[in-house]
Amino acid sequence: MTSKHNEQAALIERIQLQQEELKRRLDEEQINLRELARRLWTQQESEKARLSRELHDGVGQLLTGLTRRLQGIASNQPEFTELYDIAEMALADVRQLSRMMSPTILDDLGLKPALKWLCRNLFEAEGIQYACDINLKGDIPKVQAILVFRIAQEALVNALKHSRADTITVNLAQHHQVLRLDVIDNGVGFDVENIERGIGMSSMLDRASAFDAELTFQARPQQGTHITLTVAL
Repeated sequence: MTSKHNEQAALIERIQLQQEELKRRLDEEQINLRELARRLWTQQESEKARLSRELHDGVGQLLTGLTRRLQGIASNQPEFTELYDIAEMALADVRQLSRMMSPTILDDLGLKPALKWLCRNLFEAEGIQYACDINLKGDIPKVQAILVFRIAQEALVNALKHSRADTITVNLAQHHQVLRLDVIDNGVGFDVENIERGIGMSSMLDRASAFDAELTFQARPQQGTHITLTVAL
């Protein structure tokens, strides 16, 4: 009996060791995957910055020259006024796209001015009431600042496109070494349990996971949406 008991104990010990090794490998693989995801998101931000500069310095400069020429022509030939107006709108759209792809205000002034600019930029022309309440205790590291800005950007653009809300609130607060972002709208909402994830929602969840942040969605049909991001500093 003692010999059989020892064999069983040895077998259990081997199984436990194998399980521990498997868990170690899975944890290591998870860390490697998260690090890869972080590098991919960082590379994406670099590409956005490069494309933003190309839009500004390339297409933007060409359109600037075109609008100036058309402005001069239109002052003497009114039939060119419409072409001048179209060129002006195209230039404004290119500048807007360039800023949204890589907002220099985030690097130059920080997260708080960048979020306030984002809200103004998206909602003032739409006639949507909004509030942007930000309470930070100091400068936010660049990685976390970009994460918060991009999640807020995606959430606000989705709200603008799909929620049919007339009131949107953005709250960002720092509690010790944790940032919490809340984006709340009073729109049509959705069924969190049954909705098919679109590109926007999947992108937000993937980005949050890559940087060890927690992203949650609270929503019900006709009762608005509440998105919360928490990230450690």
